[in-house]
Amino acid sequence: MAVYYYQDYSAGGSRNFGDDINPKLLQHLFSTSIIESESVCIMGIGTILSDEHLHNVSRYERKVIFSSGVGYGTLDKHFDDSWDFVCVRGPNTSAKLDLPPEKGICDGAILLSKIYPVKAYQNNGPVVFIPHVESSWKSSEGLKAACHNLGIEYLVPDQEFDTFVKVVQSASLVITEAMHGAILADTMRIPWIPVEFHFHNEFKWKDWFSSMQLDYVSYPLKPLFWKRNTGLLSKLKLPYQLMKYKLFERSLKNVMLKQKPILSNDFHLKNLQKSLSNRVDYINKKYG
Repeated sequence: MAVYYYQDYSAGGSRNFGDDINPKLLQHLFSTSIIESESVCIMGIGTILSDEHLHNVSRYERKVIFSSGVGYGTLDKHFDDSWDFVCVRGPNTSAKLDLPPEKGICDGAILLSKIYPVKAYQNNGPVVFIPHVESSWKSSEGLKAACHNLGIEYLVPDQEFDTFVKVVQSASLVITEAMHGAILADTMRIPWIPVEFHFHNEFKWKDWFSSMQLDYVSYPLKPLFWKRNTGLLSKLKLPYQLMKYKLFERSLKNVMLKQKPILSNDFHLKNLQKSLSNRVDYINKKYG
């Protein structure tokens, strides 16, 4: 498939919802001739505009950038005519690449509503907590315990794709460390709250917030903790670890009860979706 996206998690035997959006959505948006092309490559959804990733697609005759973002690694910014920056994640990415402001539309994941229709919001649904995929690996025991005690549904980004979407669609509130958890929730018109635990890339969050015309905010969850190891030292530290779990639980509860949930403006979201759809049409006509 001539769509480039971050695949290190799948290479390691796992998955990540934010990356899995690419094969799920882009095959729906773009013509088969583009998806199966050996000369044209689409750089898709994700924070993949860096020297490392750009080098990985350099062999293609044409490289088409569709809603990708800057945020990790170095970026040389020397591009020839084989690169077509159709649109990028937001105004911060656009500025970093010296592109016209109108190129910074939004993250392409907001087009998931094309294959998952938005349902009527029900405020009696569960509160859902989504950690970053690596936070779930590092700290799952304590995260699950806190969510269980607070009556929150714990949803990991390496969940099966359709199941992940359905859980978010059913929620009354999404509390998320994973940015594509926030993007999916907003697209499905579910209020959400952004939090920080192990992982938070401020640049990419601010980039997306700006594209949505939202004021950036993020709430730290503390203290940090990790999975317990086996052995005598771990047993000796157990009371301290359990204390951390309870303090984290209190932090999560405060966020859930005291922080104002976010939801972008309906009209603005629809305009962004329309703009991205026009960019999809452009790519299909030019390269299909």
